[in-house]
Amino acid sequence: MNIRRMQRAIVILLIPLALAGCASAENKQYGGQTSASGDRTAQTVRVETGDIVPTRSLKAQVGAGVDFAVLATKVGVFVPSVESGQRVEQGTVLGSVEDRQLVSPVGATVVSVIAARTTVPANYPVVTLRFDGFGLTGDLSNLVATVGNAPFAGKFQVTDGVGPTDCSGVVPLASDASSGAEGQSSTISISDSYACLIPTDSLVRAGQSAILVVTAQARNDVASLPVTAVAGRLQKGQVRRPDGTVVDVGLGATDGARIEITSGLKAGDAVSATPPDLDPQSK
Repeated sequence: MNIRRMQRAIVILLIPLALAGCASAENKQYGGQTSASGDRTAQTVRVETGDIVPTRSLKAQVGAGVDFAVLATKVGVFVPSVESGQRVEQGTVLGSVEDRQLVSPVGATVVSVIAARTTVPANYPVVTLRFDGFGLTGDLSNLVATVGNAPFAGKFQVTDGVGPTDCSGVVPLASDASSGAEGQSSTISISDSYACLIPTDSLVRAGQSAILVVTAQARNDVASLPVTAVAGRLQKGQVRRPDGTVVDVGLGATDGARIEITSGLKAGDAVSATPPDLDPQSK
């Protein structure tokens, strides 16, 4: 993940109050238009095309010990290279699905492995590992809903402590880390929560609070609007045109400041800077 993009994501969370100011400045850039539904002058913004780094920012607490799952990266037959109880190091090959090798992001202990030669879909959990270190956990369901279980990167800042520091890995938590006969399990359960694995040389302790910023691969050349101009955040939303018409739009990824518009508008279209459900004159 590009360091400059990660630093940008940290800033988004650390100074959230600046978003309102940014939106205001952007509104001034495009000027105002007279609304056909009233005699006031409404601030407007335009749909722009550019890159968005999908981002989820949240507060988290340092915890000790993390059980997490490793997911298949494609459809195919899983062939394990490790067994339950085995200690693995960072970069150890855990197995493969067709031509894709799966490696451990950190030193950990294998808890369970699904049966060899099982045909699995993409994103299916195949190995559970136990990380005997510290981690930060959080719900990434909204991010997963827009980009899937794509590889994630993360940075964290401990309150009055270390940071900004890169996570050793951002991994799905295993909600059931028990092993079956001979260390094999037919299924491994995961939750909507993910964990930022904290590097073992970071000076942290359990119970400390932190800010965690998780990002996915950038989406290039997508249409977007400021989040402050859109009602809704996940998949579907609404905007108001300068003439007062409410338009349904499809929504994609967001970086916290802007949100991807997947349908309903095109680049250059102008909309009200105030979303429909927050516009006092819409009532």
